[in-house]
Amino acid sequence: MKLGKFNIVIGGQAGSEAKGKLSGYLVERYHPDICFMTSSPNAGHTIVLDGNKYVSYHLPIGAIMSGDCPILLGPASIINPVTLLDEIAKLGIDPERIMLDSRAAVVVPTHKATERTSGLEKIGSTLQGVGPCRMEKMSRIGNTITVLDRYIDGLLGTRLRIGDVTHRVNTALRNGATVLCETTQGFDLCLEHGIHPVYCTSKMINPAMALAEAGVPVSLVGDIYGVIRPYPIRVNNRTGTSGPYAGAREITWEEIGKRCGCPHKLEELTTTTRLPRRVFEFSWPRFAAFIRTCAPTVLCLQFANYLDWSIYGKTGDSGEITEPVWNFIRQLEGTGGNVRVEYVGTGPEQKHMINVNGL
Repeated sequence: MKLGKFNIVIGGQAGSEAKGKLSGYLVERYHPDICFMTSSPNAGHTIVLDGNKYVSYHLPIGAIMSGDCPILLGPASIINPVTLLDEIAKLGIDPERIMLDSRAAVVVPTHKATERTSGLEKIGSTLQGVGPCRMEKMSRIGNTITVLDRYIDGLLGTRLRIGDVTHRVNTALRNGATVLCETTQGFDLCLEHGIHPVYCTSKMINPAMALAEAGVPVSLVGDIYGVIRPYPIRVNNRTGTSGPYAGAREITWEEIGKRCGCPHKLEELTTTTRLPRRVFEFSWPRFAAFIRTCAPTVLCLQFANYLDWSIYGKTGDSGEITEPVWNFIRQLEGTGGNVRVEYVGTGPEQKHMINVNGL
């Protein structure tokens, strides 16, 4: 991680790449001065510690690996007050650590109702009201964070700090602070550069947008950590179809289990909807687009145990990496050019991580 810079963790596919796990690993290893996030309640981030699962939607989940790192939620955040309060309590986060930008928007029940009646169920929308809330803000008629301030003051018994997060981030950076930005969702859901726009989210998802949303100039960007999984997923559809994956063949969890030698039934459920995830073969054209558009400086391969189950739970250095996983890493690095795979996730636990080059 580059000290004194705005470092970014971003998913290279359609979400659920285990960005939160890498963020936690980086926080524990490098101790950034600030954890930043553009929040929204439609994408969950997860860390597993000794069998206990911790999930966040608004707060950067990596921040739970530090007891005092300030948590800043940027001006493009979409806040559900009930979800935010629940996270603060369940994650044991001191509210004094949190600062929300005064330009953040607030989800209200009508936003959720609009999504439920708009037909977005067929593409696998989580129906959390984020799109309508964002559109209201763009129309300059949406609820401001002052609504949230009054709401939380009544329920939490204390006011969260609300102010100019952009100013605070830039001031900290210019004073030498190190910032870790944990992005939401993944590049393949980018409205302008992802897979088919009908099946994308309502915003752009790339490092340039992360900087723009934080109000940080490009000259202050640090490392860009691209997180990849060997079999990308799509959220399941409630009705109809949640869309294809750029020509990649849809496969089954049973097939993946047989390939990697998993001794039990494999299945993943989405964090928000709790529906079974659809799973696909790796899309090399989409990976090339991610490299071209996002230019990650570091790659993290999560779910390596889906390539070879014998690597499950391994920690330590590159000596633990098996040949099937090395073969996939070589393909990633061959397509990615100068970028290298530095981290390999071998299981769900936070500690299930291999540091390939010891960096």
